[in-house]
Amino acid sequence: MRLFAKLLLFNLLGKGFFLLIFLMSGPYVLRYFILKNTDQQLVEEKEKVISIIQKEGMQNFISEENPDIGFGSYNILKEEYILLEKIQETYANDSISIQERIIEEDEISYRVFAHTFEYAGEFYLLEIGRSLNTIEQIESIFFRISIGILFLFLAFSVFLDMTISKRIMLPFNKIIKTKIAQINEPQEFNDLPIPSNTEEFMILDQAISEMMKRIQKSFNQERIFISHASHELKTPISVLQSKLEAMFSAENLSQIQSEKLMDMQHTLQKMKKSVNALLLISKVNNAQFLKTENIEMSQMLSELLEDWAEIGQSKGVELILLENQFFVFENTNQSLCHMMIQNAISNAVKYVSKGGKITLSGIVNPDFYEIIIENEGEGIDQNLLHQVKNGLVFLKEVDKEKSGFGLQIMYKIAIFLGVQLDVKSLNGKTLVFFRFPK
Repeated sequence: MRLFAKLLLFNLLGKGFFLLIFLMSGPYVLRYFILKNTDQQLVEEKEKVISIIQKEGMQNFISEENPDIGFGSYNILKEEYILLEKIQETYANDSISIQERIIEEDEISYRVFAHTFEYAGEFYLLEIGRSLNTIEQIESIFFRISIGILFLFLAFSVFLDMTISKRIMLPFNKIIKTKIAQINEPQEFNDLPIPSNTEEFMILDQAISEMMKRIQKSFNQERIFISHASHELKTPISVLQSKLEAMFSAENLSQIQSEKLMDMQHTLQKMKKSVNALLLISKVNNAQFLKTENIEMSQMLSELLEDWAEIGQSKGVELILLENQFFVFENTNQSLCHMMIQNAISNAVKYVSKGGKITLSGIVNPDFYEIIIENEGEGIDQNLLHQVKNGLVFLKEVDKEKSGFGLQIMYKIAIFLGVQLDVKSLNGKTLVFFRFPK
């Protein structure tokens, strides 16, 4: 998971957790404060009723003719009620409780404040009640509002965090994109600093640039050495070639001498081939080729098939073109592209078993154009593939007859042309995939 996504997810879960706690505890906290406020109002109303009784007397509530009837009153919505009645003796004073009362066949829960007092030698009970329906409605409204606020807050938080995080992480993303992810060759590295006011990103940018400069220096030294060594070796090889040809023209050569000279000629040819391969790899690494041409790939595949069909027939191998869809590969180098695919066909023809088949396909996919070369027979040594993918030129643990330069050239050209190359060798079947960007 990317750092940006992790930060966004962490912020979202953190804020969501605290909001969830608030949402779960909010109704209980709200109910507590509403009940406290209700109790306070009931006490205040009790004081008002007692004050009226002291000023105007009990006759406004209880008539002298029927003192046992008492007094009861509630408003039209049954949200509040007042009860005043005579009692025989006093008991616990100023209690608050929740009671169910039936008023006109409606059962209603009330928060009831009970107060007993003495007036004119008689004991009275005063009850003032307030309906809890209002509190429950407020709780329901609060819960719905809280849910809405929760989702709005999370949505706004995600948008805000995404905007701010993108802004903060922009230099880091540029460092990853321009200085790490898209660098196939050290020579392509751009050491221009990425603008940033974050100290950590500036340190990272500088460290990567300095590291890549050291890598560039090492690569350049290696390439210069290979290039110079290849050029220097071509001269003595040419001299040896000339001397061998002069020795072949001698008339008094014995059979054994001729065979030895032939062995030397064969070794010299292999040396010349290796030097030319090293020189080509050096030139490709140093980007000494232009990429200004456009290639019609279906035509190139047809031409390669025609060139190699006769060679394959001479070895008892059949080359088949399964699909050949139209595609133009732009801004590339035709000779290098031709050499890259030709090396794959050459290896297939060279190592396929007699009587086998080699299939070629050129397929246009949604994101890329793909050439697939498949053959059955002797597979490619896994050690060789591993070394080639790691960019090794001087290969170890490889058969003397298989230098690996053909694969090395294929990989180097593919990197230079921006082509993705994948070689798979399993169960006696070798597949080579060239994926050309659209």
